[in-house]
Amino acid sequence: MKKSSIVLFLVVACFTSACSHQSIVETGKIYPHIPLEKDTSLSYAIYIPKKIKTNLAFIFFDPHGSGFLPVQLYQPLADEFGITLIGNNNSANGMDFSLIASHFAALLNEIKKNYLLNEAAIALWGFSGGAKAALFNTGFKNNIQYCIYGGAVSQTPNNNTNLLGFNGKQDMNYTDLLEFALQQSQNAHHFQIEFNGKHAWVDTATAKDAFRWLLLEKMRHKEIPTNPKIIQDAYNSYQKEVKKARSDKQYLVAYQACIKAIYLLKSTTDINYFVQQREELSKMPLLKKEVEKWQTTLQQEVQLKSQYSATYFSKDTVYWKSLIEQLQKTAPTDVTGMQARLLGFLSLMSYSYAVRAFAENNLAALSQILFIYQHADPTNAEQAFMRAKLFLLENNIDGAKAALQDAIQLGIDSNRIAADATLKEIIFSIKN
Repeated sequence: MKKSSIVLFLVVACFTSACSHQSIVETGKIYPHIPLEKDTSLSYAIYIPKKIKTNLAFIFFDPHGSGFLPVQLYQPLADEFGITLIGNNNSANGMDFSLIASHFAALLNEIKKNYLLNEAAIALWGFSGGAKAALFNTGFKNNIQYCIYGGAVSQTPNNNTNLLGFNGKQDMNYTDLLEFALQQSQNAHHFQIEFNGKHAWVDTATAKDAFRWLLLEKMRHKEIPTNPKIIQDAYNSYQKEVKKARSDKQYLVAYQACIKAIYLLKSTTDINYFVQQREELSKMPLLKKEVEKWQTTLQQEVQLKSQYSATYFSKDTVYWKSLIEQLQKTAPTDVTGMQARLLGFLSLMSYSYAVRAFAENNLAALSQILFIYQHADPTNAEQAFMRAKLFLLENNIDGAKAALQDAIQLGIDSNRIAADATLKEIIFSIKN
């Protein structure tokens, strides 16, 4: 057979036999929007590592339906650990969970078919509202038994589900995630990692633990070959964490690092070093003092949140501006993270109130809500995006342009602008 005939045969075969997407998706390249074959209104982002080392994959749930965002963020880790990244573009805050589940079922079927992945090889990973969706879908009408969450929690899968949580010290939902961890304390398949971060997808350095966790779990259960390098790298990393925390006299951080190392490395290598360190730290009076301070801080935080909720609409913008400025002034030096969490709480509360006010077309309320939102969380693209929408409702085109430019600079997903005809037109006018 001539070369040209062979090429023609392969092309025809591809179209007549439902050719796998895997044959058209290049390794080492991010695809932000691949429509589903059976429903082109649904789509996903995907990244297959340059060197495929495993048959494992993460499926991400973003609160704004931007599957591309975590795929892009964790691409370097995908290459390092050989895990495929898939971003679900069909799950967002405000959607009914049953609809999210239906869309996910369609996505899962296509992924299994086109990328030769089975449910045992897949872990769900969600942030904020996406975490709630991921938890809901784990073990729900499917056999997925691995789930990573951060920023928020919802209903709990069964205790056979392997759960890994990330809880940022500056996250406004910090106390909610702690309570969830307490509820899961008897679940041997659950572990929560505390890190220095805000209400956002965890940074790549922290996210590395999620990649290690999935691989180590699979090694423990003999589902993939043991990789001594991954085990040793994890051991060295955790040992370094413990030593640094002790050197910095952050004894609670050191203790937490020991607990993490013991949990993640169990049954893969000798963990006596971390066990000994944990026992030594547990007997230190300084650790006890840190724990007591932490407990007092949490009690104060609960009281202040209650106060902010009760006075949100009764206090004027002058009051909130002054309070927020004080919180912002003290947050950088607050080792407890409470000031940052309170700012985050005001941000989240403002977001929730804004969504409701937009639905009710309550422009008067929106003006104050977005004032508080902008001042409490000035680097959040969402508040700028919402201000642009408010300005449009007020026929303030110049204000909308300025707010939209802020939103773009702060990293708003361009697809959300493109989905709104008026906002899209404004962007076009700015560029031209």
